[in-house]
Amino acid sequence: MKKLKWIIPILLIVALAVYFIYKPQLDAKNLSYTYTTFETGSIEANVSSTGTLEAINTVEVGTQISGTIQKIYVDYNDRVSAGQLLAEMDLRLLQTNLSSAQANLAVSETQLNQARTEFERDQNLYNEKVISEQQFTNSQFTYQQAKSARDAAKAAVRAIQVNMGYARITSPISGTVTERSVEEGQTVAASFSTPTLFIIAEDLSKMQILADVDESDIGYITQGMEVRFTVQTYPEKPFTGSVSQIRLQPIKINNVVNYQVVVDVDNKENLLLPGMTANLEFITQEATNVLLLNNSAFRFRPSEEMLQEIKPVLQEKAKRLLPDSLQQRFERALNNDETYTPANFKKKLPTNIDGFFYQDETGKLDFRFVEIGIKSGLQSQIVKFLGDNPLNEGDKAINSIKTEK
Repeated sequence: MKKLKWIIPILLIVALAVYFIYKPQLDAKNLSYTYTTFETGSIEANVSSTGTLEAINTVEVGTQISGTIQKIYVDYNDRVSAGQLLAEMDLRLLQTNLSSAQANLAVSETQLNQARTEFERDQNLYNEKVISEQQFTNSQFTYQQAKSARDAAKAAVRAIQVNMGYARITSPISGTVTERSVEEGQTVAASFSTPTLFIIAEDLSKMQILADVDESDIGYITQGMEVRFTVQTYPEKPFTGSVSQIRLQPIKINNVVNYQVVVDVDNKENLLLPGMTANLEFITQEATNVLLLNNSAFRFRPSEEMLQEIKPVLQEKAKRLLPDSLQQRFERALNNDETYTPANFKKKLPTNIDGFFYQDETGKLDFRFVEIGIKSGLQSQIVKFLGDNPLNEGDKAINSIKTEK
């Protein structure tokens, strides 16, 4: 009886030990999963951004003189030709100034004639030694002074005449009036800066988008790259363009460095208007007729029981399939309790190598390493399977554990 008392506790301890050793494997075998299937299709990687539509060549038309707008001949959306009269300034003040300047010129002409006559007379008298050299010099100086005054008066007249020419505001290019900033009777002041009266877009059938791209994405953008975009007024209609310029000037937006990318757009349908906000996708990579897997399979976090069951498989496949340097790092991570967790067990893999769980023909849990190509928000391209036979379209990968209700 005494021996039986000792044997029973020992058997219980052994049974519990066996249970806890094999419990993870039993639990893993009893788990139910949901799956995602491999499929063949097309995939693309893109960089998203927003930008503003603008006319390619836009000219601001202003005035170089101050005054009152007397007449306006164009309005918003009007088509204008190069040299066409857009507006006229009130000329009355300029005409008064011109009359005054012309009167001053007449006075200076009279004074010049008088000074010239006296200079010629004094020159003869000086040659005959009738007057002194000082008198002759004074006469010569007066004549030169009158001549300069006449030239200054002429320049004043010409300046007013030029300003009167500026009173007729004409279009420098052919295009469409997109903005008119003045009304008839309004006074404009050009003392410190040239006021803008009109904005003219040369050709609205060709436009451009100025898009701000984050510094982390700008390396993927290249000149000539295809761009797809939408605008709010036509949310279901895709538009296309191409990158024509990547401006090197950094722009800080909310403490993030951005670079401005210029996208050329064909607007022959005239659906796009200046100032519209465009939501862009720069297509950085694309492939067709390739094997794809939903990213949920790569994001799947196994249970602790699954990790324990799959660990020998990971060690064997890592040793056989991964490059030496990567295999050593991955093995160290497998044997580190801090990194071998559901969230981190693949952390040491490079970005182009990933893996997923699946069940083989017998229903046994297995793991497959793959090389990843293009990756979008939803799917990833399977470039190749590392070792073993490849899976095909319709095969399944585990993407979650079913919860018991």
